[in-house]
Amino acid sequence: MKREGSERKLHCVWRGAHGVVYGLLAGMLGFAAMPVVAGQDIEGSGDHADVPRVAGSYIVYQDQIDFDRLTVPTGPLTNDGFESTEQQEGSVLKLSYNFRDPDVSTLRVKRSYMQALESRGFEILYHASEGELSGGAGRLFFRESGLFDRGVRDCCRVANRDRQVRYIAARSEAGDILAGIVVFNARGVDGPAVSKAIVTAEAMDASMDHQPLTAGEMEEGLVAEGRVAVPDILFETNSAEILPESAEALETIGDLMTERPEMQLLVVGHTDNTGDYDYNLSLSLSRAQSVVDWLRREYGITGDRLQAAGAGMMAPVTTNRTTEGRARNRRVELVERAG
Repeated sequence: MKREGSERKLHCVWRGAHGVVYGLLAGMLGFAAMPVVAGQDIEGSGDHADVPRVAGSYIVYQDQIDFDRLTVPTGPLTNDGFESTEQQEGSVLKLSYNFRDPDVSTLRVKRSYMQALESRGFEILYHASEGELSGGAGRLFFRESGLFDRGVRDCCRVANRDRQVRYIAARSEAGDILAGIVVFNARGVDGPAVSKAIVTAEAMDASMDHQPLTAGEMEEGLVAEGRVAVPDILFETNSAEILPESAEALETIGDLMTERPEMQLLVVGHTDNTGDYDYNLSLSLSRAQSVVDWLRREYGITGDRLQAAGAGMMAPVTTNRTTEGRARNRRVELVERAG
């Protein structure tokens, strides 16, 4: 939910078994189709300097975000979610590759990546294949990881049969690079495909223009729309613990309610659509309750004036198919209620 820079460069092409299919996909993703020579990297693309490609592959998709938060699974997908994960903030690069030789095996590609990473000092945090990853021979793992969003999946969807999904999570020796790599048989592609999500740690540019909502702006939104989103209330990942940088926004809400003693509010937590429905619903309620508890404790707002509610993923304000969209959907909203 942090306000993060999102200067993005996006290229994507789907090369099927019968040639290059990109016009329709380009329209779906909102960028101009470009001429592509089969078997060559798409224009303007390039590898991550520390996570090179396997020989014989070429780039069919690239997405670059200057600053974001990436969560990489480091364990299998269970009924309760991923057994373990690693998270890092920084520059995020997502890439997908196809191979010129359709007969190269997914196992060979996976082993090649592991050897290359280890030779560069990376620690292999987790690796597994097919049923070891999740049900559906690993397809659920690919879908639920969140590493490979709509653009990648449109570019390189897992085949319905003979999927051979294989996965590697690795971190550089210095700890500044975190990568998730999946090797699989893609629908409509001869031979294997590879998708990578790599985050290189760096500090967020704090010079971005940002002005928290004032009490007047909050009241104006409540009067005009009956609700107002407060994007500056931030929480620990997968937790209801409020981060210290939320203090200004919370104090503004407290000041508003002190100045308007007749005001009664619902505090509604919202999440993106990543993860289990019930988990998100519970988390959104817990976060809303944390805000209510803070206002009662710090400002003495009486219990009948505040009520927590959780909407989970049910009321997005924008698409969940992009990183920026998911960030906007993770929010706390104030909703005016009758006395």
